[in-house]
Amino acid sequence: MKKRRFFALSLVLLVGIGLSACSSNNGKQKTSESLPSAQTILNKAEQTDFKTMTASWNQTDNNNRTLQKATAKYNKKPLVVFANFTTTSNHYKMWISGKNSYVQMQGTATNKWFKTKLTKTASYAQLTDKLAQTALMSIGSSSLKKFKVNKTSSGYSVTYKGTDKKIANNLLQNGMITSVIGIDPDELKTEKVDITINTDKKYNLTDFTTNLAYNEDSSHKNVQVKIDQINKSKPLKIPNKIVKSAVDLGSMSH
Repeated sequence: MKKRRFFALSLVLLVGIGLSACSSNNGKQKTSESLPSAQTILNKAEQTDFKTMTASWNQTDNNNRTLQKATAKYNKKPLVVFANFTTTSNHYKMWISGKNSYVQMQGTATNKWFKTKLTKTASYAQLTDKLAQTALMSIGSSSLKKFKVNKTSSGYSVTYKGTDKKIANNLLQNGMITSVIGIDPDELKTEKVDITINTDKKYNLTDFTTNLAYNEDSSHKNVQVKIDQINKSKPLKIPNKIVKSAVDLGSMSH
């Protein structure tokens, strides 16, 4: 009788453990299955309504010394852009508002601001919301299978770290990433690339960072492009002092 009771009790314990294990495994499968794909996240992130944002570019040499850097702030309505560029030989600041641009060249005989009219052919899309959208689109859907997706406390994170030439070249061919600080993608060899894309729970882009290591003229270099402060920045406005004191180059040509 005791043996039967012992057997029955053992059977109940085994069944309970088995059910617990199945429940645990199913829970893990559901957690895994609940993660959206990298493709889904990026497709929706591209639709983010960019009202304000900040973008930065930083090119360094093998000793981590800055060669070129740039920062741009963007405001959608009304359209206002502020950019600050620094290279080994030049440093200038620029404001864009409506149909006008204001430029100040540092290191010249004068630190005056100059006002010019934006022409129809003027391109400054690399300083606007198009930068973020094309950065996401340049990755290429066929490469997204190599990206990892993780759930964060605020949304989702899509990451890649490796040496895939196709991913690196797709980023390099994106002129909005390379043209700002004058990198010629045809004159270099990529070595490794790190990409981090973060979104909120509704898949709105919160920040995008890429670090690209490459070799140019037998010299190792790195360029980092970061897009953040999306819809968090204060509205931009050109300081009245600049507007009033700027030399109008358009009026001087008449």
